[in-house]
Amino acid sequence: GGYDASFSATAREATERSGISKLMHDGYVVHDHLFEPCGYSMNGVAQGDSYWTIHITPEAHCSYASFETNYKCATYQDLIQRVVAVFQPGRFTTVEHIDFASEAGNRGPQSPADCSGHRLKNRVVNDFCDGAYSIQVCNYVKDGEVAN
Repeated sequence: GGYDASFSATAREATERSGISKLMHDGYVVHDHLFEPCGYSMNGVAQGDSYWTIHITPEAHCSYASFETNYKCATYQDLIQRVVAVFQPGRFTTVEHIDFASEAGNRGPQSPADCSGHRLKNRVVNDFCDGAYSIQVCNYVKDGEVAN
């Protein structure tokens, strides 16, 4: 279902029914909103100083969903898998900003996420500030689908 009145009567119901409320294990939703005629937005916090935000625009001609966080963890693999399981996209892009002084950065170079049912189509990694941080951009497509 989409994020409109046929899917749920309230934003809170949409947050629960979609599985969004379970994405961040130690986080909680601060504000969620269901738009007319369709659409959804949510902001939450985790680990005290971390945030997460979601925006969904379910249109027949071009649906879009975004998930953004500054969540601190050793790897984003599990989080990316949970987000993909909730949204079930045909294709998606991840952008990871890795500070090498962080827990994730201390683990060394980041590998693309292993997302069951999707394959990595493209990957670009750029290092900045003499290697102090990097940005990894990965594009995935659903297995069996041809990417443009």
